[in-house]
Amino acid sequence: MQALLVFCVCLGALSVEGVVLNELNSLFTFMPETDVSSSQHQPLDSSSASSEKRTNEAQGTSQVSDTATNAQSVMGRAEAVWVELNAVLERWGGAAGKLNAILSQLKEEKNRLLDQGEEQKAKKKEEDEDEEEEDDDEEEEEEEEEEEEEEEEEEEGKEEETAEEEENDASNSTSTQDSLPEGCQVGESRVSCKQIGLSHLPDITNQEVTILELPGNNLTRIPPSGFSGLPDLEELDLSLNKLDDSSFGLSLFMNLTKLKILKLDSNELTSVPQLPSSLEDLKINNNKINQLASQSFKGLTNLKVLELTGNILYESSIAPWAFKPLTALKYLRMDKNRFSGIPAGLPPFIEDLGLQDNQIVEVQDRLLDKCVHLKVLDLSHNLLKENSMYPEAWINLRKLETLDLSHNQMAVVPSDLPRALRQLSLQHNHIHSIPPYSLSHLRPGLQSLHLSHNLLEEHGVLGKSFRGVYQTLEELHLDNNRFQRVPHNMRHFKNLKLLRLDHNRISSVPVKSICKVKRTEDSLLSTVHLEYNYINVMKIPRAAFSCIQDSSKIILEPQNQTQG
Repeated sequence: MQALLVFCVCLGALSVEGVVLNELNSLFTFMPETDVSSSQHQPLDSSSASSEKRTNEAQGTSQVSDTATNAQSVMGRAEAVWVELNAVLERWGGAAGKLNAILSQLKEEKNRLLDQGEEQKAKKKEEDEDEEEEDDDEEEEEEEEEEEEEEEEEEEGKEEETAEEEENDASNSTSTQDSLPEGCQVGESRVSCKQIGLSHLPDITNQEVTILELPGNNLTRIPPSGFSGLPDLEELDLSLNKLDDSSFGLSLFMNLTKLKILKLDSNELTSVPQLPSSLEDLKINNNKINQLASQSFKGLTNLKVLELTGNILYESSIAPWAFKPLTALKYLRMDKNRFSGIPAGLPPFIEDLGLQDNQIVEVQDRLLDKCVHLKVLDLSHNLLKENSMYPEAWINLRKLETLDLSHNQMAVVPSDLPRALRQLSLQHNHIHSIPPYSLSHLRPGLQSLHLSHNLLEEHGVLGKSFRGVYQTLEELHLDNNRFQRVPHNMRHFKNLKLLRLDHNRISSVPVKSICKVKRTEDSLLSTVHLEYNYINVMKIPRAAFSCIQDSSKIILEPQNQTQG
């Protein structure tokens, strides 16, 4: 109270200084709401200011910040007033010291309030940052959830599409099945109606069918639009029906622009129908085709396989240029026709030619000249003799590796065989001998020689008969002949793996007849057939088969009864 009294006296003395009093009043205005009467009885200390300040703190962080700012401004002005007041009050001594103490307390309270405001700001900033991080995490989680949902939707969409496709396929298959006669089978792009008595084409609505099989039915006619609903048809089987030349129009097959395989076996056709250029494989076996005109194969530049077995073809029924369009043809079968000789004008690029079971009596000179790519020639089941094969008939066949002359009328193995031969079949002839050196010109050498079912005896296969093939021959078939003993030159083959001497008249197997007793190298011979002879198996010397490692491959049983 004393200090306050002194302060009031000073104020009275300085009443003339209006500016100073106004500034001092501003200082007291800054102080929290304090009753004037109570201030006359209580000293203005830090505890009162602190109590009122804590009350203000409850009003929120924003009010604290505003109060601190206002306090800073007022205190700045108070300090300026004090500087002026201090000069007036220097003579008052003690009163100035008390006022200094009061102002110090006010400064401390100001600093405390400012610090508290800063702490609140920092705390709020941390809370805001935490909230931002939480918001970011929530956004990331939401994005991940959205991506997962999108992926799931895509997968579900794909599954639905697959299911729809399967349903469509099943629906197409079901609809196709429903429209087909009983007994037809449907699978993927194939429709098969085999031997179910069809008299007309089935109604097929599935345009994705690529294979149609209709063999063994009673089809006699196919309308011009019969296959118009099958634009992608690649394989068509109409074999074993009752189709003739009038059963379909000229453009029936021409509209099938993707057709590659056509089977017309066992019908009643007398000529080759017009066909699309896309065709690669044509089978017209067992029909009544009696001619091949110049236009028969027009445009078939992609045809690789042609089968005309079991028809009524002969040399003069084939036009000179009939095969000319077939520039890609590799395989030609004309078995079981009426050829008496090799037909002229054969396709130049042919590799496999079949003429078995005809009436061929000779291989004419130079008729095969243009077939320089020929690798396989089948002339079995004909009427050929060794002297009916002219030496120069094979002169240009430098790639011919397989020649079948079985089931003919040959008495000896023919000479002047194609030089490149690797396999020669001469079974079921009347061969009684192999002339010396008849095989010696073959290069690189014969690998397989079939002489079964002939009239061969030991004197017919002398040492020089196999000259030229001792190093290369791997299979030798001499079964069903007239040998009374094992030919002694059998042991000279270096690469022989199979030897057949069964069904002969052999009564003994001498030690050196098959294997050499003294060997300088391992033998390749693995299988020997000697069954159905007249051999006393118990009397065969053990060394007779010393070159064969596996004794189970030595076939000795059964034997015929001993000749009486």
